[in-house]
Amino acid sequence: MTHVFSRLPRDLPGADIRIIGPRSAGKTAFLASLARWSNARFDTPIQSVHPFDENAGKLVAIANDILENGLAMAPTRADEDGNTLPRYTLLIERKPALFQKRNIRLQVSFREYAGEIIRDLCGGSSGINMRNYLDDCAISSGLLLLIDGTSREDSLYAQAFARLQLELNERFVSRNKSLKSYRIATVFSKAEQAQVWIHRHDMKKFVNLRFPQTKETLKIWSKTWGCSVNYFFCSSFGMKGNPPSPNVKVQARDSGGTYGVIANPSVWRPFGLFAPIFWLHTGKDDRRLREIEE
Repeated sequence: MTHVFSRLPRDLPGADIRIIGPRSAGKTAFLASLARWSNARFDTPIQSVHPFDENAGKLVAIANDILENGLAMAPTRADEDGNTLPRYTLLIERKPALFQKRNIRLQVSFREYAGEIIRDLCGGSSGINMRNYLDDCAISSGLLLLIDGTSREDSLYAQAFARLQLELNERFVSRNKSLKSYRIATVFSKAEQAQVWIHRHDMKKFVNLRFPQTKETLKIWSKTWGCSVNYFFCSSFGMKGNPPSPNVKVQARDSGGTYGVIANPSVWRPFGLFAPIFWLHTGKDDRRLREIEE
């Protein structure tokens, strides 16, 4: 009986994460790639990913029907009410770290917001019900800020996140919610692109060069709340070939970033998706989950 029990995963309390980022940062692609979890290496730290509910199952279908056919994903609708946005819940099982005997299983729920919220936080008027979005965000256990690593809109993000901090602070205080226990993962997507890829081993240099204002805003946020902020790279499509090249067909580039679809679905292997989620859930930075296959 003891032997059987020792092989069962250790279940952690659930987490409820919100994903905020500009239009076309890849929020839906991030979630679909996470749910699909394709072509994983045998030595990956992740044992399995399973959809927990019907909405999460739809993410897998999206990945199969759209991403694998080389089509672009539809953006989150701006006219959708923040209270009725779908919540996607996944069961993620991680293999034991050094000196651990049992797998760890996480139940994580996600909601992603329409990218229009970024400009609306800066005074825009896209038509979204921002109050509902912010009220919903205030009940989350953690925040994932997804930014296209190739974008050139550092000032916009810094301004938006400064306003976001003020709005959430007001809601947290009114609900007597702890500020110090909150975690903010800033994730730079499109890390397969050359201008990000060259910095894959030096996050500090990358952030200082390309997003100094955003970094300063988040530094102030962390100091004001006493909360934790961390930075991550990810790619929903990954690399292909040897030597590696981006597994992406680029369709357009502008100040907002890079827009494209998967180039070769048969070798689709995302990277960096699990590291920010595990950190948001546990507060522990598992370096194995940050590893990028080269």
